[in-house]
Amino acid sequence: MTNDRFLLDRRYSSAFEAMDDASLAGLAGALEGDLRDGFARLVGLPAAAFDDAATLGALVRTGIADRRVAHDAGIVLAEPCTQWAIEKLGEASENPTLEQIREILAEAIDSYGLEAVRLMVIQYSRSLKGFRQLVATDERFAAPVATAMTTVLEKDEAEQAAKREARKARKAAEREKKAKQQARR
Repeated sequence: MTNDRFLLDRRYSSAFEAMDDASLAGLAGALEGDLRDGFARLVGLPAAAFDDAATLGALVRTGIADRRVAHDAGIVLAEPCTQWAIEKLGEASENPTLEQIREILAEAIDSYGLEAVRLMVIQYSRSLKGFRQLVATDERFAAPVATAMTTVLEKDEAEQAAKREARKARKAAEREKKAKQQARR
């Protein structure tokens, strides 16, 4: 896996972790035709999965995690938004500037929702300068930062001392037993 693919996979995984099941169900439910069928196969959805919006999000989340397809699922779920953006940007879609992206951003969010736009931005954040700049300047699309662990392990000193003594006694008993066995030989 290339470094770019790894980074994108982590970003997609983080985006899916931050999404609620209703958003996932909405994105999956918005897919049509071959895109819907392909997505269902990709994440392993049962035939009737799209019939119940209440369970669709959880099924999608489970399928993405179990099959480890966050990257591919992110691309497919963003596809309607991506196609719309390509049409809106026209010739500029090959390498849009930050300003050109910002011009269509509000309409894209209104039409497809923030989650779909976020997935689209992730897709192009490593390859197109305008999207890289968007990720760097707009906190809605910023790459997630790992939070440092702040939990401090507290040890009871008396308990630790008791464990050390028990360990010493056990090792002494093992040495004594071994010495007796060797003396018998």
